[in-house]
Amino acid sequence: MATRPVMMISGTSRGIGRGLAEHFVEAGYDVAGCSRGKSDLAVEGYDHSEVDVTDERQIRAWVRGVRRRQGRIDVLVCNAGLVPPPTLLNLTAATTLRSALHVNVEGTFLLCREVAKVMMGQRSGRIVTMSSMAVGLHDVGTAAYSASKAAVVEMTKVLARELAPVGITCNVVAPSVFPTDSLEQMGAEASERALASLTLPRHLEIEEIAGVVAFFAAPTSTAITGQVIHLGLVT
Repeated sequence: MATRPVMMISGTSRGIGRGLAEHFVEAGYDVAGCSRGKSDLAVEGYDHSEVDVTDERQIRAWVRGVRRRQGRIDVLVCNAGLVPPPTLLNLTAATTLRSALHVNVEGTFLLCREVAKVMMGQRSGRIVTMSSMAVGLHDVGTAAYSASKAAVVEMTKVLARELAPVGITCNVVAPSVFPTDSLEQMGAEASERALASLTLPRHLEIEEIAGVVAFFAAPTSTAITGQVIHLGLVT
């Protein structure tokens, strides 16, 4: 059984998820991470599983395994996501929309549902989901992605109301521009437009994102729920 707080993070093979895993292990958490493939992150306090967040059986098995080994789950960070390349509406295939909704919305929903079952039994827990600056940016070519991330925000606010009576908080982090593979997929023009739209027109550092997650996860944040924090501020 864990003697340190236990955090589950999805999408930890690279990018924001990997950075968060490294940060919170160093901060004293036992971190259980997952991605569809293997991870080369090998540090004490980190345990990796190969999980497809859209596969209900895999999600259920992963959550139950962490609960069995650690005894509890204190924090969930739903980070796994899909960023389709920017495409104008008339050129966007229906499969692009379905893929974004499948990973970003259904994947987040399934993970929240299974972890919430554990947290309800504990009568405590912190759930943090990931949205995006795309929700407020309204940039051309992002209809599918923006719709999926807007859905995550609304879902999290509903969960905040549902789970408040059992001591579980649910909040959203909406990062702006962070150097990842997804950023490269956006292309230089879209990336420059995104940066120009920000009050703080620069790339985020992982410590800045982790700081917001840590705020939501803190034992003293029991009254903070149903909130969205945008990093960089879309103007």
